[in-house]
Amino acid sequence: MHDFSNYKLGKSSDESLKIETRQESADAALELVKQCTLKLAIISKDLDPFVYDQTDFVEALRKLALNRHFVEIRILVFEPDLIIRKGHKVLDLAGKLSSFIHILKPAPQYITFNESVLIADEIGYLFRENSERYDGKVNFNSRRESKCMLDVFNDMWSTAIPDPNLRRIQM
Repeated sequence: MHDFSNYKLGKSSDESLKIETRQESADAALELVKQCTLKLAIISKDLDPFVYDQTDFVEALRKLALNRHFVEIRILVFEPDLIIRKGHKVLDLAGKLSSFIHILKPAPQYITFNESVLIADEIGYLFRENSERYDGKVNFNSRRESKCMLDVFNDMWSTAIPDPNLRRIQM
């Protein structure tokens, strides 16, 4: 088990750390968001409740959103109906801070995309190749890999569509 608080966004070595458990995934996501200052991008099938629907994570997201005027928090969610039906702390926060947190649904051409990605400040990332599994990698200082992931995110974001159910929550 890694102590991710020992790693610093943009300052630690550029080594990728292997993650294997739900707890490691949640801890890595939390630490990346706590250290993020300007830009956060997330791609998730259902905003994995074990990672993103946690009080500490939502509080770190709230602090990020309120920290600066130019913060950009963008989230792509494939199954918004599911998270709306079950309830989710990130959706509640996005409803309160809709000027800072934007949630869209990827266009139908990305239906087979099954990765889970979090990119912090365009330099750190959490990546899981299969969104149903928790094995993956985290890196606190890889501008190159983060840019590749961000390019995919931006392509998806440019064709993403607002979900009517999410729009009601974010108003």
